[in-house]
Amino acid sequence: MFFKNSFKNEAQNVYSKIEGLSKIEYFEKYYIKELFELLHQAEELLQEISVENSNIDFLNFSKLFIEEVYELEGDNIADFINIWNWFQADKEWNQFTGSDGKEIGLKILNIITNWKIDDDFISGSKVFLNNEYGLILNKHRNNNFGIIRWDSPKQADEEDWIGMFGTFKQMGGKIINQNYQFKYINDDGSLKDRI
Repeated sequence: MFFKNSFKNEAQNVYSKIEGLSKIEYFEKYYIKELFELLHQAEELLQEISVENSNIDFLNFSKLFIEEVYELEGDNIADFINIWNWFQADKEWNQFTGSDGKEIGLKILNIITNWKIDDDFISGSKVFLNNEYGLILNKHRNNNFGIIRWDSPKQADEEDWIGMFGTFKQMGGKIINQNYQFKYINDDGSLKDRI
C-alpha cells in the first residue's frame, strides 16, 4: 500500500508540473465532482434495473461498472477511458439502459469527452500541428487512436501518433474546432473529389 500511495503522489507531482494544475484545479477543469455524482446516479439506475433484469451480461456489466467507479474514486489521477468506452452511442450503457439511461449517459459522456480531448486522441477529431491541419482517423491499436490523415492532395498522407498525445501537445499540436473545413480531404479522411 505504501508503494502504491507513493507512486500516486509522485504521479500527481509529475502531472501537476506537466499540466500546471493542482488537484483542485484539475477537478474543477474537468468537472470531476459532478462526474462522480452522475456516476453514482448511474450506479443507482443499474441497481434499479437489476431488480427486473437477470440477464447475465447485464449483471456482469453492472458489477464491473460499480467496481470501476469505486476504484476511480480512490485514484489520485483517474483514467476514465473504460467509462468513456462504455458510454459511447452503441456501447454497453445504452444497450443495457435504453431510454432510461439516455439523459444521464449523455451528461457523463460529455464530461468525459472533455477530459479525453485533453488526455488523448479521439477518432474524428480535427487537429493542427506545424502549420498543417489533419484528422484523427478511425484506425486504432489496442483501442488507442492517433493515426493522423493530413490535409494534403496526396493519396495517402498518414502519420502514426498513437501513444504520443503528450508529445503532440508539447510540440504545439492542438485539437481544433470541429467545424473547420479541410481543403483536400473529407471529414472521414478520404480525398475530396476533384472537379
